[in-house]
Amino acid sequence: MAKRSSSFVIGLSGGSGSGKSTVATALMEQLSPGEAVQFHEDGYYWPMSEYGAHDTEEQRAAIIARVNYDDPSSKDTAYMARDLATLKAGDVIEQPVYDYAAHDRASETETIKPAKVIILEGIHVLSIPEIAPLIDLSVYVDTPVDLRLARRIRRDVVERGRDVDSVLRQYVGTVRPAHYRFTHPSKYQSDLVIADEGLPAYGNVRPTKDAVERMLAPILERLRRQGVIEDVVR
Repeated sequence: MAKRSSSFVIGLSGGSGSGKSTVATALMEQLSPGEAVQFHEDGYYWPMSEYGAHDTEEQRAAIIARVNYDDPSSKDTAYMARDLATLKAGDVIEQPVYDYAAHDRASETETIKPAKVIILEGIHVLSIPEIAPLIDLSVYVDTPVDLRLARRIRRDVVERGRDVDSVLRQYVGTVRPAHYRFTHPSKYQSDLVIADEGLPAYGNVRPTKDAVERMLAPILERLRRQGVIEDVVR
């Protein structure tokens, strides 16, 4: 059986809370079934074992306290690049899964099959040298700082059970500095910059269809112009 042609990789980035995951999901829904697959960078955080002994709660807490998870060095970028290259070439991969509650790589993996379009999403995907040659279209979701912070507070407090003070300490201590050092500069080298229209940050309120379509329009138009897709299904 002949191997499929190389997949088209969309690198989708932006700051924490920028809405890039919302855009990635909406893009998946707009393309034909089976035409696209998502590739998440978060699975490639280094496992606890890379940082030494972690048998006790004290040891684990010490590791968590000293690791800057907003710095690309917190991820195994070489492993990520190998998996992405394999998937882009048309082969199945077993992607690692990260357990946020345990701050460790999970034992199970996720099987990802190749597709015509690979949507690579994460805060560092446009800032990693090993990844750059594999990206065919780079997209940066540009979102106001106050809106990104509001979304992050809600996510960490409501969904992950943290208190507001700890969220703000982390934001000021590592998230904000790392954003301007690693993520924000990629905005100026991206093929497309998408302005966030203020998609809802609270509750189960869904963004309006018009708002999502306006954010997706430049991406879909570029895919059509480059012959990647002919038209959207819905």
